[in-house]
Formats: sequence, C-alpha cells, structure tokens
Amino acid sequence: MSENIGVIYILTNPSFPEYVKIGYADDINKRLAQLNRSECVPFAFRIYATFEVSSRLSDLKIHSIIDKLNPNLRAVENFDGKKK
Repeated sequence: MSENIGVIYILTNPSFPEYVKIGYADDINKRLAQLNRSECVPFAFRIYATFEVSSRLSDLKIHSIIDKLNPNLRAVENFDGKKK
C-alpha cells in the first residue's frame, strides 16, 4: 500500500478571475504561504481543489498531462492579449 506524498492543486485568486493556478506541492499549506507572501498580488490564493497523489510530480509532468487533455487550457504565453 502506497502512502500519499503530496497533492496536485488548483488554486483561484480574485485578482485573476479568469485564471487558475495548477501545480504540485508536497505541502499545500506551505505552498499557499509562499504564494500569498507576495505583495504584488492584492488578494490571497484560495484552494479550489486538490488531488492526492502517491508520487512526486514536476510542473513539467503536470503541464504535459494538461496539454494532453486540452492544450488551450495552458495558454500562459498570451496574457491580456500580449504575447510573452
């Protein structure tokens, strides 16, 4: 039997109502504290959903999964119509 190591998370933020942040964290509360420390974001990130996993996942692996589901979900290079 495997133990859960961490979570894939989906976070929302009222500062960016049209976007969600998806990633992996060993400790979701530590990750929230890291993200919410920034003075550049007026509102705090909030947990929308988590999915417990039994192995560590890199952001690249998560992005690969999302791209297989729907590549348009990860359109980070176009933010407010500006190509990055």
